[in-house]
Amino acid sequence: MTPKNKLFIGISAFMLIVNLLVIFDLNLFYIRTILAFIFIITIPGLLIMLCFKIRNINPWEYLVYTIGLSIAFIMFAGLAVNWTLPWLNITDKPLSLWPILICFDIFLLIFTFIAYKRNKDLKFELKFPKFSWFDRIFLIVSFCFPFMAVLGAFILNNQGPNYLTMIMLGGIAIYVFLVVLFRNKLNSNIYPFAILMISIALLLMFSLRSGFISGWDISQETYVFRLTIDNGVWSMKNYNDAYNSCLSLSILPTVIELFSKFNMQFIFKLFFQIVFIFHSLTIFLIFRRYIPAILAFTASFLYFGAGYFNFNFPKLIRQEIAFLFFGLMLLVLFNKEINPTLKKILFVIFGFSMIVS
Repeated sequence: MTPKNKLFIGISAFMLIVNLLVIFDLNLFYIRTILAFIFIITIPGLLIMLCFKIRNINPWEYLVYTIGLSIAFIMFAGLAVNWTLPWLNITDKPLSLWPILICFDIFLLIFTFIAYKRNKDLKFELKFPKFSWFDRIFLIVSFCFPFMAVLGAFILNNQGPNYLTMIMLGGIAIYVFLVVLFRNKLNSNIYPFAILMISIALLLMFSLRSGFISGWDISQETYVFRLTIDNGVWSMKNYNDAYNSCLSLSILPTVIELFSKFNMQFIFKLFFQIVFIFHSLTIFLIFRRYIPAILAFTASFLYFGAGYFNFNFPKLIRQEIAFLFFGLMLLVLFNKEINPTLKKILFVIFGFSMIVS
């Protein structure tokens, strides 16, 4: 079996599994929640990248483009469904499970067919970086930070002390210092992993505090989301307010909730934070074009380690998504490996996505 066939069979199998989990509402041990979320933020973007035949770029950069295109697809495909189905008198609640599931399957099957036809010469080989025992220590330690953030927030939510959270913050500072100190011994692929893990730890440290939505703008943002999912349709007539004009608050979380069937408030408190950490990775990749990897790592750490990043952004969901697309616009703008025409197309997609966010 050719690598191309393996890839598309894998994508099709993943799509089938998610459909079965959604249709039969199988969510034992949150399997539907996890797989559906991974599917909806990766597969649409991957298929679009394959349709564009974008290859020979940094794997980490390929990943952030994939995430960004998936989020853009959810918003604009959801908007198309929201407008088209009522216009055709098919249903007055287009943003409900069955219309979204059927329409998204149709869109993705079309993308799969186009991608398959355009990639007849596709050849790829998964090469995982070779980590030494020293690299693995740093890798394992970085994965500890998100667990400490979640457990620390849980303890604080139950009137416990803040020792674990403080240890985590001190540990992150020491970790970054040691990464810089041993920069000549570490594999450069450690940096992206560390950025993702530290970013999510800092975000979850705040977003998971309290069992309810907490913050300022996020209260009104959540209202827009609840209004959309309760009505099964997005319309400015439902709530004539600037917040309701943001697809990042209406259609995007609605589609994620329909697929994953996760607690509505935790879509804001958890899932959006997971998406936003790829903005931190985008910042690193932009810096990496012009300065050594270790300087790009420290520069990006100064960015996402600032209080505004981890304290304010979890309370400003629409800005998280908008900043994600703004970073992607800059990243693709200075990319020299992508065809100029495709660069313009991606720039426009990310630009429009930022506007409606």
